[in-house]
Amino acid sequence: MDNKLSVHLSFKCAAAPRLEKWQQRLRLTIKCSQAFGWEYRGREARDRRQKMQQALLDSIHNGILMIDTQGRIKYLNLTAQHLLGIDREGVVGCRIDEVLPDSDLIQVLATRESQVSQEQVIDNRTLVVNRTPVYDGAGKIAGAVSVFQDITDLESLSQELTQVRSLKNELEAVFDASYDEIFVTDGRGYTTRINKMGESYYGVKTEEMVGKNVGDLEKQGYFSPSVVSMVLKEKRRITIPQKTKAGKQLIVTANPVFDDNGEIIRVVVNSRDVTELTNLRQKLQDTERLAETYRNQIIQMKDKQNRSLTVVAESEQMKQILELISRVAHVESTVLLMGESGVGKGVVAKRIHDMSPRIEGPFITINCGAIPENLLESELFGYEPGAFTGARKEGKKGLIEMANGGTLLLDEVAELPLNLQVKLLRVIQEREVMRVGAADGISVDIRLIAATNRDIQKMVKEGTFREDLYYRLNVIPVVIPPLRHRRKDIPPLIHHFLARFNAKYEINKKLSPEALELMTNCQWKGNVREVENIIERLVVTIDAGTIEPQHLPDYIINTSTSVSNRVYLLDICSLKEATEELERQLITKTFDRYNNTYKMAEILDVNQSTVVRKMKKYIGKEKRTRGRRPNQIT
Repeated sequence: MDNKLSVHLSFKCAAAPRLEKWQQRLRLTIKCSQAFGWEYRGREARDRRQKMQQALLDSIHNGILMIDTQGRIKYLNLTAQHLLGIDREGVVGCRIDEVLPDSDLIQVLATRESQVSQEQVIDNRTLVVNRTPVYDGAGKIAGAVSVFQDITDLESLSQELTQVRSLKNELEAVFDASYDEIFVTDGRGYTTRINKMGESYYGVKTEEMVGKNVGDLEKQGYFSPSVVSMVLKEKRRITIPQKTKAGKQLIVTANPVFDDNGEIIRVVVNSRDVTELTNLRQKLQDTERLAETYRNQIIQMKDKQNRSLTVVAESEQMKQILELISRVAHVESTVLLMGESGVGKGVVAKRIHDMSPRIEGPFITINCGAIPENLLESELFGYEPGAFTGARKEGKKGLIEMANGGTLLLDEVAELPLNLQVKLLRVIQEREVMRVGAADGISVDIRLIAATNRDIQKMVKEGTFREDLYYRLNVIPVVIPPLRHRRKDIPPLIHHFLARFNAKYEINKKLSPEALELMTNCQWKGNVREVENIIERLVVTIDAGTIEPQHLPDYIINTSTSVSNRVYLLDICSLKEATEELERQLITKTFDRYNNTYKMAEILDVNQSTVVRKMKKYIGKEKRTRGRRPNQIT
């Protein structure tokens, strides 16, 4: 290397301060190298100078690689050999593009332009490279030099720092986005962090509380009591209710964080506002107390109403039933009432109670099919304090307990779920009721009457009703026939309900014989309950003093069995109107029965064309074409 060679290196590294120090060290080294360019004229002096320069350049942490104007490698130091993974003894004199194809030193040589802070990856190492043209003392191009540094560790640290910052920002966002308050203190109880939710809990900016001791904050009324103080004292997780300066009611849970020596270094508190929940719970308790009051009043009202119920029995079937219940009323045997909906099972059950020695006791009715299954158990058997979420603190009596000393009617008993059938069986067998959540039973003295409109024997065979419970209930079976099978009871029932509603509404409605006949011969699929409802509707809604056939619902007239071949004038009218009304009814009834104009003409003894004309007049097109087959001749 010519001792007059002047090397000027100037580059900037993206790796900032540390790299700049290495550059300064390199410049100093090169200057020192130049300082050694004494004009020695002997081989020994030159060798000594070259060895010193070699040692100096090999000691640099940066890699240095130099080429001449022909692109041949003239020099590389030990650091370059290590970073590039090549043997410098074997590559000196070789072309740079053959040894390092990705090197841009040839381009720098050609353009005379420096390349500063270029990143290059070689063998999984990230290098930052400065490439600079080299000039001799006369200002002529002498080659190019590449100075590079391994920044792999710096890149890794930079990536880790970026990840840490991203994680920090994410945790900050989660911390402040939490619906619950997060309150953090150090091991001495000094507040270090509070998220944004805390501002709404305490009514102040969180900055006012950070740095203060929880004991001082408690004295100043920010919250009471201090759960952190409890945790620092007891060194365990604690959950308590807490009130705040802003009037909030919180449920707070504080968790201690321990170091390796078992000392508390942090206390993390999670708080949730339960103010609204507390208010709702109080309202619910008030509503339950009010509902219980209303419930007792309704039971009393029903009891008074039931005492006035009358069993109407003109038919032989009902007379036999009354005779049977008069005998069983004086014993404690369980009675199973069976029959269609509305036949009067509840009235018969009340009659049994009123004729029994328990008449002064309560008569409690529960419809097992009308109460949701998840509520039926607590309604029937009651529950202990705290038996489930939302339960009263004082617990609650069930209807079985409320019937103690009296009679319990289980209406629609076939709808009882299987799990409750087991509990009911225990009540019957042991005369003991087990509340929900209780460990011990409560003795009860009740008379049990069950009622159903289902085929309970079929349910036993299908496995939907327990056989053992069925036999316990079916000690005295009473089957109440539907109203259509005991028509003798219909007229007295009608008059009974008419008298009741006349008295209730302080009016005096009467019933015409024609209307009574129609109602007596109606099918009454709803049985006694339907009769009661129809009579009340007629008493309330019609203006006339007497209930006539025209006041009755159409389905009563249409389903009446004894009047299917009769036509009626529903009111006084002109002779022409009466004739048309009788014609309309006659044509309609005949068409409903035969649905054929030729047959109708034969029955009515008129021409078929007359029938067709009358049908067009009295019967709508839709009804006339009902059931007609294609191409049917009428």
